[in-house]
Amino acid sequence: MEKISFQDFYKNKTLYCLPSLPQNVLETSFIVNFKHNETIIHENETLKNIYYIIDGKAKITDIQYNGKSILLQFLKNNDWIGELTILGVEERTKNVTSIGSVTCLMIPLDIVNQYLLTDITFFKELSVFLSKKLLDRSSHFSKNQSYDLKYRLATFLLESSNNDIYQESHIMVAEYLGVSYRHLLQIFSDFKSLGYIKKIGKNNYKINRQKLMEISIK
Repeated sequence: MEKISFQDFYKNKTLYCLPSLPQNVLETSFIVNFKHNETIIHENETLKNIYYIIDGKAKITDIQYNGKSILLQFLKNNDWIGELTILGVEERTKNVTSIGSVTCLMIPLDIVNQYLLTDITFFKELSVFLSKKLLDRSSHFSKNQSYDLKYRLATFLLESSNNDIYQESHIMVAEYLGVSYRHLLQIFSDFKSLGYIKKIGKNNYKINRQKLMEISIK
């Protein structure tokens, strides 16, 4: 992880979309850059910072009682990380891992407690974000019931790939999409035959973005 002050970062980069935050919060925050597959937040750790994704994407996973890792959600630009913990509705943190290079605004928790937990503008923006997150999750479950696997898998490959390289576990993806492992492998085989993906390693695939976009869920 690479960390620099917000002020140093923002001198020549004014095109990023940032949340509405007080100037004193921004001045005491940092910009952090994560490499591909780097942990942003560890599961069950004491939260020290919250994050706002400026550029890139990440995934949230949870370790079950049997040791199995479950994929919960993808995160993208303008998403918050750690917001449920500061609101007191999530007692333990979950794993958040970068997909490709990710740039975040990092706000120390003591700054959050001192300034943001009493800031009405911040809470209004956070409320809108949480409402949209709820709608996104509802949409995910609805699509799992409404669309054939090939369409949902095409969408998933586009969301989870890094520089058009897909590397996720088949077992985890089958559970996330609500299908059997065997069914998932069959669609992967079909996709390879159709030229939608090309295997380039043990669990790595090069995706054909243009072809997948043609059948993805809009």
